[in-house]
Parts: sequence; structure tokens; C-alpha cells
Amino acid sequence: MLVAATRTISAYALAAAFLTGLFLVVVLAQFAVVSALRGAGLGGSAALSVSGVLIMGAVLALNWGVRALHRRAITAREAARARHALPDGPCCLVWHGRGEADFPFELEGDVSVIYPTAARRLGIEGVAVVEFEIGADGAPKNLHALDYWPSRVFYRAAEQALLHARFRPRDPAKAWRGPSYRMPFVFRLRGAARVRDAGRRTLPRGSLL
Repeated sequence: MLVAATRTISAYALAAAFLTGLFLVVVLAQFAVVSALRGAGLGGSAALSVSGVLIMGAVLALNWGVRALHRRAITAREAARARHALPDGPCCLVWHGRGEADFPFELEGDVSVIYPTAARRLGIEGVAVVEFEIGADGAPKNLHALDYWPSRVFYRAAEQALLHARFRPRDPAKAWRGPSYRMPFVFRLRGAARVRDAGRRTLPRGSLL
């Protein structure tokens, strides 16, 4: 099962948007402050000087606040990386696993799989192979991780999706229950910010299934 997600806006795009917005705010603020000072009776050059000092102070304070928020975001991101045992740096998955061609069941409706937030933000792709049985009511049971890479966080996402899934036999006359089945969940990132497949290759052929 392919699980796709789009990465968040890159740091360069955010920086460009921030600088553009800051420039517009400074221009408008300069005009407003100068107009207010002139209305209060302050001369043109004095009004410009005072408004420049005020706006420069506001810009420096804003810059300090943004930098503090950025440092906090980096700290939180690295804490999430350590908590979920995610690798250092983006990882691109090249999947060569084999599916279950003779799987005798089909899903009832869609399966909602949530891409792990920390992995998506860090640009990390992954895979999880879940082994499970199917009960008489069509609900998966006795789930366990057959394999996962690079972090167990991908297995947890797949497990949560399967816990809410329901299956029905493709051919009720030939349906039989009892053996376990395996289902691979492949988590891929898409969009302009995605790590290209030609980059880091992490799974050799046949390493999982």
C-alpha cells in the first residue's frame, strides 16, 4: 500500500515570504509613523529620524523573536528525531518488495493512513510490513511488525490504519480464515521539496519481502 504525503514548505520559501512581508510592513509602518509625527507638529527630517529609530527597534525585536522561534523549532524537531529514532538527514526509499498477489480479501472502503508528522517534516521516507490475521468479522487481529525501516514510527502508522480497516473475501465461496497475511505500507514523499530517488538508496532488492 502506497502512502504519499507532501513535505511542508522549505526553509528558503519561508525565508523569502518572511522577508517580502517584512519589507511591505516596514514601508507601510514608515509611512504611517511619519504621517503621525508630522500631524503632531514634528518637522519632516525629525519625523523621518524618529520613525527610523522606532521602526529599526521594532525590526530588531521582531528578528530576535523569529530567531528564537526558529531555534525552538529546531530543538523540537531534533527531539522528535531522537524520540522516534529517525535517521540524521533526509532518506529516500527505493522499494523492491513483492506484494501478495493471491491475497483472498479486499478492503471495505478506504484505509486512512497518517504519514508520521516528524518523518514528513524531516524529509524521511519509510516502509513497514505488517503481519496479521483476519477474524470472522473482517477485522485484522494479532498484528505485529514483520519488518520496518528506518524507524518503528512507520509501523505504528500502519498498525493504526489496519486497526480501523475491515476486509471482505473476494470469493465468499472460497473464503477461508486462519493463516496470517502480510501487507507492506510504503511511505513516500512527493512535491518539489522531495528528495530525489537518484539520491540515497537505502533498501537493496529483496531486503524485506
